Amino acid sequence: MKSQLAIELSENSVKFTTIQDGLVETIDSFVFKDKIDYQYKEQLERIFQEKKYKERDFDDYSLSWYSPLSTLIPSNVFSEVKPEDIFNLSFSKNIPLSHIDYNRIPELSLVNIFEIPLWVKSFFVIKFPRIVIQNEGSFLLRSIFKSSSSKSSTLIIIHENSFNLILTDKNELQFYSNFNYLNSDDIIYHVLFSLQQKNMFNENNSISLLLGSGANEECVNEVKLKLLKFKEIVDSKVEINKQTLLNSHIQCV
Repeated sequence: MKSQLAIELSENSVKFTTIQDGLVETIDSFVFKDKIDYQYKEQLERIFQEKKYKERDFDDYSLSWYSPLSTLIPSNVFSEVKPEDIFNLSFSKNIPLSHIDYNRIPELSLVNIFEIPLWVKSFFVIKFPRIVIQNEGSFLLRSIFKSSSSKSSTLIIIHENSFNLILTDKNELQFYSNFNYLNSDDIIYHVLFSLQQKNMFNENNSISLLLGSGANEECVNEVKLKLLKFKEIVDSKVEINKQTLLNSHIQCV
């Protein structure tokens, strides 16, 4: 009997999923009302007291952190540069050095460099010293490429104000990026443009819409309906998948 506590976290919300032998037991989602470091911790403490997660000894603990500030570089390039230099080159936002981290993705010989507030690690590592903390994109990429596939796939992971787009084809990563959006039309534009650029309008391309932490289900449904209106992808398999992100937690601990 193997148990796991999987945590999906962003600056806007958090989701706790308890898993027993690969099957979901409970799911609890919370939206953060106050967004200062110590206030995040106070809200999380209240959640832990209410749900008693600390009182149960899980076999595995995993946390995926989502931030749109995430970029991939080849492992051989990473060995020659500092993570903060790559991050600052990729993003204009001024981020403290202590908030820049990275995950190695050996399945692809890539490194994911991303922003993660210091409070995330300081809070959860103290709670669970054995916890695996990675960027959400790292979890997904490692999970996708654990097994080989010749098919094309499009993953659209929608969060409250931004989304992550991952395109794969013939067991190779074709595209990985994050975009901000105001409405479903913004998401449609970026997805269609990226598919066109990568010549991935084909009947073998499966398109999965994932609900990230804080996602608006109405917006996700709108994206699905609008995608199905385009003749270029009408034959593609378009689905809303609520399990892929969680499966990446199960596979990558």
